[in-house]
Amino acid sequence: MIRTFDNLGLFFREVKKFYAYNKKCFSKYSKIYFPSFQKIMKEITIANNWFRIEDLLITFNQWGETLRKEKLECWINKYSFIKKKKKKYKTILVIMPGNVPMVGFHDLLCVLLSGHKIIIKLSQEDNLLLPFLCKIIIHEKPTLKNKIKFTNNMFHEKFDYVIATGNHNTARYFEYYFRKYPLLLRKSRTSVAVLQGTETEEDLISLNKDILTYSGRGCRNVGKIFIPYNYNVYLILKKSFISEYITKNYKYIDNYRYYLAIYTMNKVSFQKNHFLLLKEEKNYHSPISVVYYEFYKNLNQLKKTIMAKKNHIQCIVSRNFLKEEVLFGETQYPKLEDYADKIDTIQFLS
Repeated sequence: MIRTFDNLGLFFREVKKFYAYNKKCFSKYSKIYFPSFQKIMKEITIANNWFRIEDLLITFNQWGETLRKEKLECWINKYSFIKKKKKKYKTILVIMPGNVPMVGFHDLLCVLLSGHKIIIKLSQEDNLLLPFLCKIIIHEKPTLKNKIKFTNNMFHEKFDYVIATGNHNTARYFEYYFRKYPLLLRKSRTSVAVLQGTETEEDLISLNKDILTYSGRGCRNVGKIFIPYNYNVYLILKKSFISEYITKNYKYIDNYRYYLAIYTMNKVSFQKNHFLLLKEEKNYHSPISVVYYEFYKNLNQLKKTIMAKKNHIQCIVSRNFLKEEVLFGETQYPKLEDYADKIDTIQFLS
């Protein structure tokens, strides 16, 4: 099965080269699927304006580099229980979100490599790409046909475990409805960044990628920045040009105009350029097109403040601040062992 996903990684890498550099050097493996894939790409960008081609390429690049034989083996071989001959396999219901392209793919990977069956309930926002990829996976390894199922009505399915992702409102519903099942439940999170005033120009450019990739809709997107007193906030805005393609997304721009109007009418202080707003705010969860910032005086006290909120934070972007930090520009490139909400999915499935 490792080989199947390794081949899929090759496909992603070649797709990325084609769309980013117009390089038509496809392997025999990729040539089979690419014509159908082009049609799916067009359908995706039409069906969901949040999914820009630029963001899809970031997704393909991330998974292309992740799905390599050596990385997959190094990751999965850490779990000795997966190789047990008398292991009892389960059916896992996975309720996937749709805020980011392929956001549920890691769960699919975990379930299949653990040997279990998966029933997938897709979000309407992201219901085209994963079924297509599963056709590729099944074509490469036909024995998986009976282990992958998509459903529109999860209440009519029989399953043993549940993996679900949602906001705090849907989480309460999931907790009640699936109270009799082993449940891995992920709730709304956001990511924060800590600036110390010593960041390079490249760091600030990379920070804007952490903020604006996927229109800022993912839990790994930075929605709050902690900055030292007397820091010039506009330095951040000046380096956001790297993500200016986001202005092509009318849904994002509608959010920007809405909050710009609200803040202006209410005489709220903010900084802006033509597609991003920065607002001083204590809260962590900022709306689309807005990033909150907060001044701090003491780094040690800031560490305590952030760690007290760790159950609401997915990534902490910084340099030489915390052991658990993510470097600037790396939030959208998680490793296989970087589990959502810090919960080990493979361990849960054991």
